[in-house]
Amino acid sequence: MKDTDIYLLANQLGYDPSDINPLKLEASGRIYYRLHLQNDESVILCYLDPLHGDQTSFVHTSEYLAKSGISCPRVLKHDGNIGVTIQQDIGDVSLIDIDIEKDNRGLLLDETVKLLSKLHLAQIPQLPTLTLDDLSTQMRMMEEMFLNNFLDISLSSQLNDIEQQALENLSQQPWMNCHFDFERRNLHAINNDICVIDFQDLCHGPIGIDLAGIFIDHYKTYPKEIILKQLKKYNEFTKLGVHALDTFEWLRWGGIQRGMRILGTLSKLYLETKRSFRLKDLSQILDNLINLIPEENHTCKTLLIEKASPVLRKRMSEL
Repeated sequence: MKDTDIYLLANQLGYDPSDINPLKLEASGRIYYRLHLQNDESVILCYLDPLHGDQTSFVHTSEYLAKSGISCPRVLKHDGNIGVTIQQDIGDVSLIDIDIEKDNRGLLLDETVKLLSKLHLAQIPQLPTLTLDDLSTQMRMMEEMFLNNFLDISLSSQLNDIEQQALENLSQQPWMNCHFDFERRNLHAINNDICVIDFQDLCHGPIGIDLAGIFIDHYKTYPKEIILKQLKKYNEFTKLGVHALDTFEWLRWGGIQRGMRILGTLSKLYLETKRSFRLKDLSQILDNLINLIPEENHTCKTLLIEKASPVLRKRMSEL
């Protein structure tokens, strides 16, 4: 969009910015801009084409997260007809910019796990509930969009086995509030607090998906002993009464579902819109998925290592 379009949208909600800076374009189609106002104040304008979705669920969820003591951007104005929310500006420092194992300002990893447990337990009415069909459809995108269309290879029978195992395991683990993209990119450090963003897809779903989001990171690998230590704390916060190794298995299958879904989603985004801003993450996401697949699924692991990984490296070098 042109700056003149953003000025017009801001004016319709009562804002007259002196300057505008584009921030980011999300896979969801949301576009973010920083509006600079008087007295060095600023707010964030988020635009989503009303023909492609609305931000009502984001506004609804933000109210209940705040009531539950969970830091998130306040929604200052919302107009669904023009597809705009005006949000509190929480700055640009996400946890992806901080080594949260070594950060000397505090135990950010502990705080992140505490935040996730609060989000999982928060009372938020009218949330949609994922179904096993939803989870299955999302995983199948890996075969169709990533393997078949992006890499031009097929591993359908092996992936079908993993998908069925994932669905069985996901159905048996606890289902709570699920952010659905709980990763460091969507957690900001502000005023010695952690603020969660991009929660428009919050739903009722298996807890392993969010646990995988923070610990099976697209950009950083955590040693298993650190993960187990934090999962023990998560179990204490949520009073689940299980061993950390049990929770790791929930994380494993949540991570497998998440990895398959994201490989498919990012490939689809590139193939249909040529938006390549997340393609660089595909290799790490595939490596994470391979590492999560249990050793008893030896054939699938081997084929992904020997067939999909080399083709992906070659494909990336050609872009």
